[in-house]
Amino acid sequence: MKSNSFLVIAFIGALLITGCTSTKQITQQDSSIQKYQEAKTAYNSGDYQKALISFEEIIELKKSQNKRVDSTIYQYAGVAAWELKQTDKTIQYLELAKRFSVANDKTYSILAKAFLEKDNLSKEITNLDAYIAKYPQGEEIQSVQKQLFTAYVKSENWDSAYKIWPSFDNNTQNEVKYVNGYYKVCEKLEYKNQLEKIAQQLLKLDKNNVDALEFFAEKYYWLAENSYVKEMKAYQANKTDKQYQQLLAAYKVYFENYRISKEYFLRLYQINPKSRYATFLGNIFTRYENKEKADYYYNLAKKK
Repeated sequence: MKSNSFLVIAFIGALLITGCTSTKQITQQDSSIQKYQEAKTAYNSGDYQKALISFEEIIELKKSQNKRVDSTIYQYAGVAAWELKQTDKTIQYLELAKRFSVANDKTYSILAKAFLEKDNLSKEITNLDAYIAKYPQGEEIQSVQKQLFTAYVKSENWDSAYKIWPSFDNNTQNEVKYVNGYYKVCEKLEYKNQLEKIAQQLLKLDKNNVDALEFFAEKYYWLAENSYVKEMKAYQANKTDKQYQQLLAAYKVYFENYRISKEYFLRLYQINPKSRYATFLGNIFTRYENKEKADYYYNLAKKK
C-alpha cells in the first residue's frame, strides 16, 4: 500500500511540474506574440524607438529559449534602426535578414547607404550591385544607379562606371556632380575624343569648373606650343623668304591659341593659385617676350 501511495504522489508531482512548465511556455509564447504585435503597431505608426526596443526584446527572448528568430523581425529591426540613425544595428540586423527570403529591395538599398556611412566601399558596391541585379524595376533604381556610379568612380572602377552612364536619365546626365564624374572616367580611360564635349557641358553647368578649365587651358597651350616649336624649327633649318612668310602666318594662329590658354590659366589661378598654373602663365609670357610678367609668374610658382 505504501508503495502504491508513493507512485500516486510521484505521478501527481510529475503532472504538476509538467503543468507548470507548459504554463510557463504558454505564458512566454503569449508574451512573445504580444510583444510582436506591439512592435508592429509602433513600427507602422513611425514610433521606431519603441518598435526597435520591442523587436530586440523578442530576439533576446527567442535566443533564451533556444528558438529560431522569425526573419521578419530582423528586417523590421534593421529598418527601424536605420530610421533612428543607428548604423551599426542597421547593418547587424539587415545582414541577418539578407540570409532569408524576407529580404527585399529596401534591405539592399539601406545596407548600401549604411556601408557608405561606414566608408566600406566594397560592401557598399556589393549591395548596390545586388539591388540592380535583383530589382531592376525597383522604386529606388535611379538613386541606386547614381550611388553605384559614384562608388565606382571613388574606387577607380573606371570601366564599370563608364557602363552605367548610358542608363542615366537626361536630368542625371546634366547634373554637375555626375558629369564631372563621367569626365574623370573618360579621362582615365583615355577616351580623348569625348573629353572636349564633356568639358564644354561642364562649363555650361559651372563656369568655374576646374576640370573643364584645365582641359581648355592645356588644349590651347599645347596647340600653340607645338605649332611654335614646329615652325621655329622649320625656319631655323631653312631661313628662306618663303619659310619666313610661313612663320609669320603661323604666328597669328599660335599666338591666338596662347591668348586663349592664358585667359583660362588666369581664371584657374584666381580660383586656386597653384604653382603649376603660374608656371604655364610664365611660359606663355615668355613666348610673348614679356620678361617682366614671365618673371612675375615664375616667382609666384616658386612660392607655392
